[in-house]
Amino acid sequence: LDGTAGIQNNATDLSYTGTLTGNGGIVNIGSGQVYKDASGNVGIGTASPSQKMTLNSGYIQTGNGAAGSGGVWFPYSSDVAGRSWRARTDIAAYGDFGFEQSTTQAGTTFATKILFDPSGNLLVGQTAQSFSGKFCITFPSDTFVGVASTTSATTSQIHTRFANGNGVVGAISTSGSATTYATSSDYRLKEDIAPMTGALAKVALLKPCTYKWKVDGSDGQGFIAHELAEVEAGCVTGEKDAVDAEGKPQYQGIDTSFLVATLTAAIQELKTLVDTQAARITALEGAAA
Repeated sequence: LDGTAGIQNNATDLSYTGTLTGNGGIVNIGSGQVYKDASGNVGIGTASPSQKMTLNSGYIQTGNGAAGSGGVWFPYSSDVAGRSWRARTDIAAYGDFGFEQSTTQAGTTFATKILFDPSGNLLVGQTAQSFSGKFCITFPSDTFVGVASTTSATTSQIHTRFANGNGVVGAISTSGSATTYATSSDYRLKEDIAPMTGALAKVALLKPCTYKWKVDGSDGQGFIAHELAEVEAGCVTGEKDAVDAEGKPQYQGIDTSFLVATLTAAIQELKTLVDTQAARITALEGAAA
């Protein structure tokens, strides 16, 4: 079949082995159903492909379309360790989309490394949500644990902002040599500002204690969450004895940084008492002399 010679075949079933060429290297089958332009770009469903392959208004599927039959699979390439990566989705069977890495250099067995689950959660290093949250990540025990945020700048730089419907409410930032964990505290966000009173009496109600962690028997010191909440509720998150829909414990947490103002005010109140008593002692000593 040679397009330059103007040969046409209108048969319903066309069987051909060899090289199909068209005028100027252009091949047009079915008025743009399959199209190859002079630059080698191929279009399916379009006569104007913009890339090496352009798919218009459709999708690529392997298998027979039934649940678990394969979904969409992309060819993988080997990394420097000889392992391979591939992306796949099987919406019908699992409702998810993920990226897998081969567990061997042969690339015959794969393990999911990144997954978007049916609820739209992004999971890294896991295939089921281990904690409530849109982003969950599991780190191997033999590697750095954490998410690295770096910059070459040594001036003040904000790495993470935390926001809700009221705007930014906190941030993690770095200077030339330190990291700051900040919560909103600007005076323009506050009203009815007044000196704290009764702090010394409040501190007297606190129940600091020592304990051992059940998970490994290590020693700890601090507070019991629900006991602290009875004195300073702002330091505690969660509710005592709370469980989720499956009956799993929803543990309380504390942030003792919110005790700083109370402790500072208590020290100031204590200093006032000490200063008053010192003045009385000095007066009594002077009178006795």
